[in-house]
Amino acid sequence: MSTQEERARLTERRDIISRDIEELAEQVSTGEIDESTATDLRTRYVQDLAEVEARLAELPEEQSKPSTADADASSEAPDTVQQGWSPKKVLTAGGILVAAFTVILVLVITGANNASTTGTTSADQISATLQQLEAAVEANPDVVGMRIALADEYFAEDDFTNALDHYLKALDSDPTDVEASHVLGRVGWLAYVTGQPDAAVDYLNQSLEKDPTNLEATLFLGIDYLYGLDDAASALPLLEQVMADPDIPSDLKDQIQTAIDDANTALQS
Repeated sequence: MSTQEERARLTERRDIISRDIEELAEQVSTGEIDESTATDLRTRYVQDLAEVEARLAELPEEQSKPSTADADASSEAPDTVQQGWSPKKVLTAGGILVAAFTVILVLVITGANNASTTGTTSADQISATLQQLEAAVEANPDVVGMRIALADEYFAEDDFTNALDHYLKALDSDPTDVEASHVLGRVGWLAYVTGQPDAAVDYLNQSLEKDPTNLEATLFLGIDYLYGLDDAASALPLLEQVMADPDIPSDLKDQIQTAIDDANTALQS
């Protein structure tokens, strides 16, 4: 097989994987697959895509002459850096300080699989995975699902600064309602853990407007109302709604029950 044929084959494979990643959000929203399955599939697709990108990078460069139009466009390109969203500046200004309760909550809410895997995965393996994801996102910056997968990996590793950066870029990339809800929920949580409960409520309400079935955002909103805004009356029904879900992990149920007890105590005082 010639280099040109191999490049065409790999490019087609890359496009197929990219479409698969994009279609995951739609499959979740229609109930075709659940969020846990989608997360596993997204991770696998991203890894496959990173391998394809690596193989494409190893191929010899094609010889081509730059057009006059390309040269003119390059010379006229403005030497500017796009300014980031203001929420990033706000959320990172004071650093990320997470209380013991919120650390446990984040570890559990990201899924039992992630929590168990993290304990047996070396720092080098995690770093290698993140590097692969970064390379895949850099090569395919318009694939929103891939960028969200990368942000989620950073979020799971408590690297909230990098997570926030990619979440905000995802919001700028025309995500689906399900994707936007997920991202807004995570950004709302980051606002909460940085001591900005009012901003957190705004993000979390936006998240639930995009997808009212987002149980993670519902939980985050309940926690923010209770511990961030001292509004037990608003928090209690949200926490009870999450608690009623039969698929909530037992470890998380313990944390939610603690929050429900705190809310009831506050309402009775």
